[in-house]
Amino acid sequence: MDKITFEPMIPIWLMVIICIGLLAIKRKGIIPYVRQCLIVLLLFAINLRPMYVSDEVKVMRQKLNCYCIIVIDDTLSMMAEDYNGSEPRMNGVKADVEYITEKMVGAKFCLIDFNNDVNLIAPFTDDTSYIKSAVNSIYPLADYHATGTNINVSKKLLGQMIDNATILGDGHVVVFFITDGENTDKNTLDSFADIADGIEGGAVMGYGTDKGGQMHYYDELYDEVVLVEDKRSYPYEPAISYIDEDNLEQLADDMGLTYVHMYDSEDIDPVLDDVMGLLDAEEEETTKYGYADVYFWFVYPLAALVAYEFISVKRRA
Repeated sequence: MDKITFEPMIPIWLMVIICIGLLAIKRKGIIPYVRQCLIVLLLFAINLRPMYVSDEVKVMRQKLNCYCIIVIDDTLSMMAEDYNGSEPRMNGVKADVEYITEKMVGAKFCLIDFNNDVNLIAPFTDDTSYIKSAVNSIYPLADYHATGTNINVSKKLLGQMIDNATILGDGHVVVFFITDGENTDKNTLDSFADIADGIEGGAVMGYGTDKGGQMHYYDELYDEVVLVEDKRSYPYEPAISYIDEDNLEQLADDMGLTYVHMYDSEDIDPVLDDVMGLLDAEEEETTKYGYADVYFWFVYPLAALVAYEFISVKRRA
């Protein structure tokens, strides 16, 4: 036992009052009163809910026969402030990915992001806490490093991960492609149809509005929040990013996916329902690192003392 922690079920101050009240009803005789004190102490200990750190906490978890690939556009345009009113699009992305992983607990998730280049952030894993942490760590490159959005850079790696999942052959392959659809480096969108074999479900999730939004980002170099400017002509004006639904619909058509314009996490529910309809779920026992309850150690002596008191009362009656 490396560390003991407590999670009281009833506030300690309230439990102290209850215990004092129970002790105030004093039993006749020293031995009966000692048993009464032990019962109260055990109740107090159980209420504290003591736990210790263990890497062998037994849990039952759901296992889904699914490989879920999530691709996230991590370019500056995803900081445009036109999601759910005036929030950055990336705020919505992070909330929506967490929503998907919570709904699909037990699947194996792969996380890809792209900006100037494409990155495999997480290979297939069923650790949703890791996926959540990885997604929360995503942040676009600074303006002076960014070279513009080119969705095509994600294609090769996405195709490789689809192939890898298909070769394994023990699960359905699902893709969620998250972007505003905007290509800003003057490249036209390639067809993704040639990597679509093996995809069985998922969605292209679009973010942004036709009105568009300005972008701010935190510049670590200068420790300040910076407004992204359009430097194609002087004087500079705030840069505006717009959703490109033509590209989004093309991506969806190419990969045989549903296109969903995201306003709220629940917008993806119909797609998730279709995906879950494909899958088989089973329960398995496993171990994980966490806190193991030990309050039941005190339940056994408490039950024995209460049983003895009950028998004693019946005999006296």
